[in-house]
Amino acid sequence: MKIYISADIEGIGGVVRQEHSSTDGREYRWARKMMTEEVNAAIRGAFDGGAEEVVVADSHNVGLNLIPDELDARASLIMGSPRPLCMMDGIHLGFDAAFLVGYHGKAGTADSNLVHIFNRRIAEVRVNGIDIGEIGLSAGLAGFYKTPVALVTGDDQAVGEASRLLPGVETAEVKKAIGAYAARCLHPDRTRALIYEAARRTMKLSGSWPLFRVDPPVELTLRFTTTSAVDRVLRMPGVDRLDGVSVRYAGKDFIEAFKAFNTMADLIELIAYI
Repeated sequence: MKIYISADIEGIGGVVRQEHSSTDGREYRWARKMMTEEVNAAIRGAFDGGAEEVVVADSHNVGLNLIPDELDARASLIMGSPRPLCMMDGIHLGFDAAFLVGYHGKAGTADSNLVHIFNRRIAEVRVNGIDIGEIGLSAGLAGFYKTPVALVTGDDQAVGEASRLLPGVETAEVKKAIGAYAARCLHPDRTRALIYEAARRTMKLSGSWPLFRVDPPVELTLRFTTTSAVDRVLRMPGVDRLDGVSVRYAGKDFIEAFKAFNTMADLIELIAYI
């Protein structure tokens, strides 16, 4: 079996503030080591559960977080950016299942660490009326290529979000959030053990992994935090304003809708705004 792992940093055990997740943060070097070790736990669990190949995508910031020479040598690594499918680039090559490691809750989630959807200027994303965050976006991209999501790891709110969107998905809760910037964390050894066991366990459940597919056509609606964000994305063909802070885009399928979303997310970050 071929397993694809997309790894973010905000849902890693012990990561609770921007000092951890920002590349210039004083705790970032430690956090990227913890991220690498949690991904290694998932890799080991996958191989011990019967995987023949594992591909990892470094999916935080510009994709230069995992420490290559400390990553399990059996896995290959997708790193750097920009990438056409962003956090899930490479999923189109064909995999039996995807793991989402170190993922976080969607923007607006109470009592969850470092929540957002790509950046702080996006408040809400819906596809065909379904409210999703980065878990849903990644699961939707995997689903478009007929790949189920077998495992999601993160804080208690993130794994709860995953379980509601993907009934039956295996999860590993690595911390209990206390608001946006604090959490009760397990020792890293225990966190890695939980992820390893969850990964190995879910490998035995092939055939029951949840597939998240959004039927075409796909209506994408975005709510931003400012009206200026809408002013910018209206430059894109096919984008219609719904109100002061919301837009709609009609895509022929999930991939087209995602690419429009990704372009809007980049566009609103280009310059400072009020």
